[in-house]
Amino acid sequence: MTMDAWTIGVIMSESGVTGAIERNQLAATRLAIAEINAMGGILGRRLQAVYRDPKSTPALYRSHTLELCRDERIKVIFGGHMSSTRKAMLPEIEAHNALLFYPTLYEGFEYSRHCVYTGAAPNQNSVPLVEYLQANFGQRLFIVGSDYVYPYESNRIVADLHRSKGGTVLDETYVPLDLRPRHIAHIIDRIRALKPDMIYSTVVGDGIVPFYTAFREAGFDPQTLPIASQSTSEVDVARMPPGVADGHVIAAPFFDTLSTPGALAFARAFRLASGGPFPATAPAEAAYFSVHLYAAALALAGEDGIDRLLPALYEVEVDAPQGAVRVDRLTNHTHLWPRVARIREKGRYEIVSSPPQRVAPDPYLVEISGMNETASPSDFRFGVMNF
Repeated sequence: MTMDAWTIGVIMSESGVTGAIERNQLAATRLAIAEINAMGGILGRRLQAVYRDPKSTPALYRSHTLELCRDERIKVIFGGHMSSTRKAMLPEIEAHNALLFYPTLYEGFEYSRHCVYTGAAPNQNSVPLVEYLQANFGQRLFIVGSDYVYPYESNRIVADLHRSKGGTVLDETYVPLDLRPRHIAHIIDRIRALKPDMIYSTVVGDGIVPFYTAFREAGFDPQTLPIASQSTSEVDVARMPPGVADGHVIAAPFFDTLSTPGALAFARAFRLASGGPFPATAPAEAAYFSVHLYAAALALAGEDGIDRLLPALYEVEVDAPQGAVRVDRLTNHTHLWPRVARIREKGRYEIVSSPPQRVAPDPYLVEISGMNETASPSDFRFGVMNF
């Protein structure tokens, strides 16, 4: 490490089940660091990163976090993807009075003073997604997800939102992260038997492409029976055979096809910096502006300890590719721009729903009216196993 540099930790996978999407986030993180240093760094000091590859394994996220906090004495870390990895990192982050920037959508119903959540909370993706699905496809919903904490909690939230608006949940099925053909066949058989109007999927990582491919090969038409998801990204669509993704529905604050000047400039810079064929994703965009939020707060605070950095973070705002964003001081979540898109020919995203203004985070869904009267925040927060 360079003594006159600001040093951060970056824990993002380059291999394993979420390696493809995390490499996308890593490229965006590197881009943000390069931009900040090209502008002279922060208060005249360069920004320097210490990188670790946890290989999509929760135990490695935790051990790398411990190493960076204890041995490298790093105070701010960027990374984590699956909720199981965030939950593995946070005990070490909290024990060492450090700060984690977590740049991935998640299931909500969590708060830590030591975590800044820059991905979408449920009111910023699940709510607009359910509203779009019911308005355009019907009331009969089939739910499928990978077998770990985010799908369980996210599916529960979507199911409750759907039922609160008069919808019916036909079934809720879970499959291993290491998705095999027999698991996919079971999903397809359930869809064929139940005849839903739409499907909500929290299948993540390397299982996404074979699931969508099998769905298409089974003869289902996504134009009338779409798979809706928040965890399927442009990276996944780019890996699918031609036509497989057409018609499906995605909810996210950012899409690579967003045509604002800031989004277009980011997309161009990302492609040049990454040198690869994949476009930027919403998790990559969150990773990118997380670093810029940190830099703006650090310039205001003058030091990177959490007791000075957090108050400064609540005072700054940055022009992210999705639009201007800021961190909410009550929840440590981020004000974002929720959008819904349909995937069209050749994997292009047509944005079909955009907010007139950014949406404040509501990670506990306190402000959502019409929720099932039998449900409570504790139902969502503590009702699942942490895989």
